[in-house]
Amino acid sequence: MKNQAQNKKLGFTLAEADCEQRLKLAGSGRDPKQASVMPFNASNQEKQKAFTLAETLIVIAIIGIIASIVTPMLFGTTSEAELKAAWKKSYSDLSQATMMIIADNGGTLLGAFPGDNAGTEDLKNAYASKLNIIKDCSGTTGYGGTESGASTGGCWHAGANSWYYLNGTGKNNVGEPGLIINNGSLMLFYIGSSNCSSSVGTYTRCGFIVVDVNGFKKPNTVGKDIFYANITTNALIPEGAKGWQDPSTTCIESSTATDNYGRGCSAKYLYE
Repeated sequence: MKNQAQNKKLGFTLAEADCEQRLKLAGSGRDPKQASVMPFNASNQEKQKAFTLAETLIVIAIIGIIASIVTPMLFGTTSEAELKAAWKKSYSDLSQATMMIIADNGGTLLGAFPGDNAGTEDLKNAYASKLNIIKDCSGTTGYGGTESGASTGGCWHAGANSWYYLNGTGKNNVGEPGLIINNGSLMLFYIGSSNCSSSVGTYTRCGFIVVDVNGFKKPNTVGKDIFYANITTNALIPEGAKGWQDPSTTCIESSTATDNYGRGCSAKYLYE
């Protein structure tokens, strides 16, 4: 009686529903006597529209497959953009610090850090005074320091093949002094010629700075998250500019060429 009342609300009686179903079966050639009428009500209508468990699991599986393909691509692209932006910020900070150090030394870095390699510790200290640092690592005695270098001191990657050139060549511990900046980036310093006479491309340099913009996080690869900048008598110049470490040969993704160090990416990404 309850189902009949519900069916009446929907405009059908149980007898009418039974009659309609039997007519359909007769038209199909089946025996109308075999018909069993399911009461037509709202709850049955909702059940017919619902997904089965199998259908739901198939949809979830398809979504999972799509996510597994798209997510790495999305985050890979974002990460690369973030690393390039971080390098631009680091280079800007280092350029400002360089100009302040130059001003402190009478407008030039020529002879400001005497002793060639041995002047490196003093160079690092000069930058440490201009940057917001959280750790300072002294270099070996050969670089004018009193400790074992940035790798041993915890300011740079330590161990065999702990960082890489873009061509896949592994690099090891370093003895140069280093710093960790408050944004987490790592920095190495090197003075090769205190009279700034080392010829590179169309200019000469005093030394260079190496920066890992995202610290100890991977990929720890030159040209991806590690970049180089040359120190001259009156400016900081990214490697890859002015004929030194040409990006067309030293910034080629997936190339194992011996000269594909990744150092030319330093200029290429700044100017993009």
